[in-house]
Amino acid sequence: MILKSNSQLQWFVRKLRPLLRAHLLSVSLIVLSSLMFLLDPLLIKWLIDKVLPKRDIRLLLLAAGAFLGIYVCRLGFSALAGMVSFRTVQNLVFRIRLDILEHMNLLSADFHESTPIGEKLYRMEQDVDQVAELGSSLVPYVLQTTFNAFFVIGTMFFLDFRLTILLLPLMPLFFVFRRRFEGQLRQASDSAQQQSSRESSFLQEHLASVIQIQLLRRERSQVQAFLERASARMKALNHRTLTETLFRTCYMAVIALGTIATLGYGGYEVFVGALTVGGLVAFYSYLARLFDPLNAAVDIYSRFNRLSASIRRIVEVIEKTPTVSESPSAMHFPSSSRGCVELQRVSFSYGKATPVVDGLELKLEAGEKVALVGVSGSGKSTITKLIARLYDVNQGAIHIDGIDVRDVRLESLRTNVCYLMQDAVLFDRTLKENLLLGKPSATNRDLFGALETADLGELISCLPQGWDTPIGPKGNFLSGGERQRLALARLVLQNPSVLLLDESTSALDAPSERRVFTNLVERFADKTIVFVSHRISALKWVDRIVVLNGGIVEEQGTHDRLVGNGGLYALLHNSPAPAGGQGFYPISSENI
Repeated sequence: MILKSNSQLQWFVRKLRPLLRAHLLSVSLIVLSSLMFLLDPLLIKWLIDKVLPKRDIRLLLLAAGAFLGIYVCRLGFSALAGMVSFRTVQNLVFRIRLDILEHMNLLSADFHESTPIGEKLYRMEQDVDQVAELGSSLVPYVLQTTFNAFFVIGTMFFLDFRLTILLLPLMPLFFVFRRRFEGQLRQASDSAQQQSSRESSFLQEHLASVIQIQLLRRERSQVQAFLERASARMKALNHRTLTETLFRTCYMAVIALGTIATLGYGGYEVFVGALTVGGLVAFYSYLARLFDPLNAAVDIYSRFNRLSASIRRIVEVIEKTPTVSESPSAMHFPSSSRGCVELQRVSFSYGKATPVVDGLELKLEAGEKVALVGVSGSGKSTITKLIARLYDVNQGAIHIDGIDVRDVRLESLRTNVCYLMQDAVLFDRTLKENLLLGKPSATNRDLFGALETADLGELISCLPQGWDTPIGPKGNFLSGGERQRLALARLVLQNPSVLLLDESTSALDAPSERRVFTNLVERFADKTIVFVSHRISALKWVDRIVVLNGGIVEEQGTHDRLVGNGGLYALLHNSPAPAGGQGFYPISSENI
């Protein structure tokens, strides 16, 4: 059995079970079609031994009519079986893809940030297609092969017992070859799947970044990188085909031995009168049909290898447990959430790396406007992700209104705590549809109010179709600043208790940023806002600035107080952006 993992086999059986009726109908039609096909040699025997010697026109016409009837029935049953099988495949594809999509929606940020989009797409598309097309047809194929084998062997015993006994010892050779090639076939299938996935991931990343590649003048190196991956994929596919061909060649050698034995010993029996010419012709026809099941077994074996490789890759995703999970006893936030955030001795690291945050103690009062600053890698963005529970802390706890975020339902948490990242995530839909993702029940008045808060009130009049203007893939029909403000307007519609803004206005000029901040403070006067920024001089509006260094709080206070203290904040404020790219902008306080 190729599918050695019980979980993989059980998963596959569960997917097939709802389609059992369709499978049974398809199998029945295939068996009837096979039966029509297997009657041909017997009809040929009757034609050669009985009809032709008598030169009876009526029997000849009857034979011709029988051939026609068998042919029509075979085509009809085969066509119906094909239609049923196709619908079964499509249903299976739909069910598996839906399961993967729903499960991927539950997986945590660590999976999505570490797994290339192309890899995820390949599993949802190519691997699912393999499982559906190979798996849904496998059960009927196995049953058809089994039926054909028993029917053919029984008929051959009926035609000539001695000749059949002579041929049967050749069949175990197939299983010898199968055992010999088992490991090679599996390894070749896994390698082909892996290399195809690498190529798909590369193309996904490349096509999403073509403009940047052009700006970097790296078209040639990208083509070379693609050639390396494509060559590896071709090599893996060729190796898989070569292994399967060698396996099939050994099988063909068994057929050749059977043919030699049939023609040699069968011809001798015709000479001595133990077998008729029609019987020899029929027996020879059944010889090919006898080895058809073995040929099918070779194909089934290859399919099992490809199927098991795809199932393993799908089950890897389906069985992956979210690192940020929701406990069965998780609660909803009270309707009157205040937005008080407290981090108690919080430590966190990505994987096994050095901790980004180490024993952090920080409290944000309800309605307070707080900025997080520090050099790159000091833990600013990590803190906002931990508050939004994109990741769970390794040690310590994060409380909002006195409730541990791990004890809150994720839906409730992300309704009350909204995280907005620097790269605005917009969708290839209309402006209105993108906004309604924040609040599906919002009226046009609500939408316009959100745009006003984000300093985008004049955008509607500039768009050719107003609210219904498509904004393109990733919102590329808008400028960088417009994209960030549109994402901010969508967050405004969500009306959270805690707003986490991670460099979410970095594409705006200073006056636009100042207007946005003013609007946010007015609209969310009683809400908690955490603002992460490298633009030091833009932070005079906040109630408190928290300066981070090495994952701990270095200092905190107002802008004027921290500048006067002469500490790290003053150093960051007064020094120009270093060549290494810490990302701080040398904007003086006069610009704000």
